[in-house]
Amino acid sequence: MKTIIATLILSMLSAIAFISCSKENKVLERNTRLLIEDRWVFERYGLDENNNGIVEETENNMLPCEADDTYAFFANGSGFYEGGQVPCSVGETAIINFNWRFENNCTELAVFAAPEKISQLDENILEVYYMDVNSQGQPVKYIRRFRH
Repeated sequence: MKTIIATLILSMLSAIAFISCSKENKVLERNTRLLIEDRWVFERYGLDENNNGIVEETENNMLPCEADDTYAFFANGSGFYEGGQVPCSVGETAIINFNWRFENNCTELAVFAAPEKISQLDENILEVYYMDVNSQGQPVKYIRRFRH
């Protein structure tokens, strides 16, 4: 009887683990597909000073020279940044290679440095953020929004 109960418990735990891994794999496959389907262009970025989840025009730190910079992601975990037609500084590197990965069950994207939380990833928008502190010492999101 103990053997039957132990076998049933083990079978149930295995089924739960399989379903969990299967769900994570589907999220990973979906996020990877969305990330690699086309190049991403900056739309805006900056501190969300009023904590409304949007980088408004007064909070946008994007420079005009960054408007045509692109980021390409590949399925093997590599990618590259390519500066646009207007460099932001003299001697700016035109192409920078990088590695990327999803972390924390595909809720974070790590590129260049520490992972950033994914707030939106779909066919048109990639939006990530990390927590920072504003000039008043309050916690705020530093949001980066890209589009195809």
